[in-house]
Amino acid sequence: MSMELLVEVLGWTSVLFYILLLVFNGMKRVRLASFLSVANDTLWGLLIGVMPKVLLNLVVGGVTLYRYACDFTKTPKKIINLLLVLMLAGFAYFANFAINSYLANPSLGLLLTWVDFTVILTALSMKRLRLFQILMLSSAFVGGYAYYLLGIEQMVVIKIIVGMLTTYKIFIHPVFPQLENKLLFWKAA
Repeated sequence: MSMELLVEVLGWTSVLFYILLLVFNGMKRVRLASFLSVANDTLWGLLIGVMPKVLLNLVVGGVTLYRYACDFTKTPKKIINLLLVLMLAGFAYFANFAINSYLANPSLGLLLTWVDFTVILTALSMKRLRLFQILMLSSAFVGGYAYYLLGIEQMVVIKIIVGMLTTYKIFIHPVFPQLENKLLFWKAA
């Protein structure tokens, strides 16, 4: 397989994993989809040479690992605290990187991109699925506008899909949950 083909495949699987984050109706499966997304996007970021993407995904992986360990395992408190310290150190480095990146090239599009990343990190740190979905809906608007300003059409399309999925999950699914079983070929719970 050529490197260009691998990069293309990883780009599209990135979209798939991002969408899977929003399909599931339970935080445990959301966390597992997040692990797949992080692994995919870290490798993709390394191959295309976009270090902010690599850095962001390592922070997302840290947040996901911390929340998964807290919520779904019986990990000892000392290890949980170590994970928390590592996650906070990674986030501090990420924040420093984001601020310096913005100061080196200030633009509204770039600023909104960093705000979108922060909203996504906040969403992934939530324990409740509804809060996760509401934050991801706001990410669709903030990120969609940011990528529109930056002229990155693929990400605008992804954010539109995110907006549609989260709107469905927040407003339609609670009223018509049986509709989801007809639309999907698998159980999303």
